[in-house]
Amino acid sequence: MSGQNYDITDRLRFLRIGNTEREALRSVWKIIEPHLPTVLAGFYTHVGSEPKLAAKIGSQQGRLISAQSNHWKHLFSGSFDTAYAESIRRIGLTHHRIDLEPRWYIGGYAYVLSSLTEVIIAANRMRPKRAAEQLRAAQLAVMLDMDLAISVYQDVLIEERQRRGEALSNAISDFSSSVRETLEISAGANRSLGDCATRLQDITAATRNQIVGIEGAAETTATNVQAGAAATEELAASIREISAQSSRTAQIARNATGSAEAVSEAVVGLAERAKEIGDVVQLISDIAGQTNLLALNATIEAARAGEAGRGFAVVAQEVKALAEQTAKATTDISGRVTTIQQATHQNVLKIREIAEVVQEISHISTSMAAAVEEQTSVTADIARMVQGTAENTRSVSNNLGALGETIQSTDHAATEVSGARSRLEEQLGRLGQEIERFLSRTNAA
Repeated sequence: MSGQNYDITDRLRFLRIGNTEREALRSVWKIIEPHLPTVLAGFYTHVGSEPKLAAKIGSQQGRLISAQSNHWKHLFSGSFDTAYAESIRRIGLTHHRIDLEPRWYIGGYAYVLSSLTEVIIAANRMRPKRAAEQLRAAQLAVMLDMDLAISVYQDVLIEERQRRGEALSNAISDFSSSVRETLEISAGANRSLGDCATRLQDITAATRNQIVGIEGAAETTATNVQAGAAATEELAASIREISAQSSRTAQIARNATGSAEAVSEAVVGLAERAKEIGDVVQLISDIAGQTNLLALNATIEAARAGEAGRGFAVVAQEVKALAEQTAKATTDISGRVTTIQQATHQNVLKIREIAEVVQEISHISTSMAAAVEEQTSVTADIARMVQGTAENTRSVSNNLGALGETIQSTDHAATEVSGARSRLEEQLGRLGQEIERFLSRTNAA
């Protein structure tokens, strides 16, 4: 605060405000004090008529009048002490805070000073010399007050500008560092972008060559798969024919099994008939034996009868001969029937073996037909899969064509990226030069 006092002292000396002027100010205060509230009320009414100033005052007129009255009391006390210095500093800070430009402040003091001048003149009508002394002292005090308030306003404004300048300088320095770093990073990224573009062009070229080979292989695969599909279809047709033949073979085997069983039953029946014939032949043989025995007895009786039994003996002899012939015939028949029975038995065994073989053939044919039927289903699935593979291969071939077009587009894009990288490198160089010129001019300013 001592520096502020020295500043006020310098101003007081320059304005030639001495003890006489101080005494005159105290006498002026006695005159204007009763009129000051009315003067200040008129002043703030006048200020309220200006839209820019009215917004700054708002509803604080009463508080402002009280604060202004206290300040004018300090001013016209003529002491210019610490209390006055603090008061004028608050006014200058307030003007800066509400952004009240000095032109409005000077205009307002002109209003108050003219009003106070009228009051002083009216109070000294009969004392012009005294009026002149008091007016001179009041004008000097008002000029001092304006000088100090505006100085505070300007000092704060200068300090603020200095802070802003320092902040701007720091921001420019940070900006310079950031821009240089960004340019370096951008340059590095641009070089990396160029390398990537070059690698991308190499990759697309290699990929394009591979796709050409893959397209040829895919086309060959598609042709082979199509041929395989046709062969699979022929195989399926052959298997279907085999399935049909197997089904017919199984049916024939089943029919043969039935026929063999029927023949077996017929042969068994034949064996039973042969057995019956053997039984009949045995009966005839038994009858022939009995007849032969009876003929022998008749012959014996006829011999006993002598001449009377001669005719009977002849008949008995004939009957005996017939019985012997019958016995021989029955023996022969019996032998033949036995042979037939043995042959029939053998045939029955063979026919049963044949029936079993045919039955086995029927089972095998049925199993083979089922296996062929399953193979037919599998072959159909294979045919569908082969056909699907052929379609997928054609789709792959088509997609490879589209991929080739995409690779071509990628190659064009890589070329454009390479060109853009070159243009970006040129622009980054120009930007760096412009920023350096800007920073040089800023630092020079």
